[in-house]
Amino acid sequence: MEFARASSVFNAMEPIVVSFFEEHILPNYPLKCSCEKCTTDIIVLTLNHLKPQYTSTQAGQAYIKALYMNPQMQSDILQELARSVQTVESKPQHQPHE
Repeated sequence: MEFARASSVFNAMEPIVVSFFEEHILPNYPLKCSCEKCTTDIIVLTLNHLKPQYTSTQAGQAYIKALYMNPQMQSDILQELARSVQTVESKPQHQPHE
């Protein structure tokens, strides 16, 4: 059985993590480096440590987003983002002048 790439499979955690990063981390935590590489690394590292929530429909995406209105789930995302910020800031993947 071959998975058809025509179907759009989407990790609904991506926009949730990006939103939390933009709304909670950027305004409240002065990053050592806020270049595109470091911010992308923070988001990717966070996503790699959270359980993916795949869906193929907008209704599924809305359902998953509603699940993450739970304060404990929001706290889990923020904790993982904070860990990722610390990791990326301690070992950035670019040269200081980039």
